Amino acid sequence: MLKSYLHSSKLAPSPGPILFKVFVTNRVIDRISRDVNRPFERIGLLMGTLEDQSLWINDIIPGGNETTEVSCVFPPQRLAQVANDIVQGKIEGRIVGWYHSHPGHGLFLSQTDLETHLQFYQFSPYAVSLVADPKSSEFGIWIYENGIGVVQLPSNYIHII
Repeated sequence: MLKSYLHSSKLAPSPGPILFKVFVTNRVIDRISRDVNRPFERIGLLMGTLEDQSLWINDIIPGGNETTEVSCVFPPQRLAQVANDIVQGKIEGRIVGWYHSHPGHGLFLSQTDLETHLQFYQFSPYAVSLVADPKSSEFGIWIYENGIGVVQLPSNYIHII
């Protein structure tokens, strides 16, 4: 199972929320752990809801196989299918962020990761990026904090339920 790890990184576009709590189910942590337990990068979507200014992550949608050792892409046709399934009610919740792995490279957001995070941010100021390192069994969650930029969410704001 992955455990939370604290590290910082910053980028500053436009205003966002203050720090908020993120609740992640054990099932989500287990599914991400299984998906990223490979020698190459993996990517997927985080599904959930926003309730009382807290983000609840209760499912994932793995991205598929467009990966290399150091990069991964969520296939556009897969994303279109996910959007269609949400509209048709086949998938509950909404996209609240994304996850990907850095196998053996630690927990950080690269410049590409920061740009990807900001693309999710345009849909919700509560969007998160989760990075997992399967070799160290650690993960971190990044958010956009108003006035500061993209920062790693402190572990006391992350609740595994």
